[in-house]
Amino acid sequence: MADETYSPDGQGDGQGDGQRNGQGSDIGWADTVRFRLPGGWTVDVEEHEGQPVGTFRPPPPAAGVLRLVTDRVVPRPDSGGTAATLQEMALRFVRPQDPRAGDRTVETRADGAVIAQAMMRTQEDGRAETHYLWLVGAERPAADGSRAAEDIPTLAPTPAKSVAAVAMFSFALPDLMDGDESCAEMLGRIDDAIRNAEIR
Repeated sequence: MADETYSPDGQGDGQGDGQRNGQGSDIGWADTVRFRLPGGWTVDVEEHEGQPVGTFRPPPPAAGVLRLVTDRVVPRPDSGGTAATLQEMALRFVRPQDPRAGDRTVETRADGAVIAQAMMRTQEDGRAETHYLWLVGAERPAADGSRAAEDIPTLAPTPAKSVAAVAMFSFALPDLMDGDESCAEMLGRIDDAIRNAEIR
């Protein structure tokens, strides 16, 4: 769920109210990620398979919808630790075996966060769409009560020291708009916002 959505002056109304000064809106989601959207975007919540999904739409007449889900994954004992778990998640995220995906990259940010990115062409309800995908993840301290793994036969479960905190974004754009100059500019701003997102 959204922690808080507000304009830079702190007077937001929960709908990404940053249009008045053109500076944008800070978005917090599920106590896991904070990022900044351009001004005028609307914020909503959808549900997919029982999980809340953040949805963000640019002001008309711009097309497309940005969706966000987050997760905090406790590494398995045999995974090689949280950093290895993050790398594994990033590599799976870019779908190396999926022929619909392309432009795959996995890199590490200066602060140690992992960024994975890909692009995918799909058919949604008979409409051709291009989906731009990002994963931003970082190692973060485990909350009290987190466990290293389930179903491990020990007398006292070992508390996990850290988790892989990840935010996964998808921007869906009608194929007809892909390559449009205004859409390319918007994508650049979205990409910048996501690459600079704070993982908490």
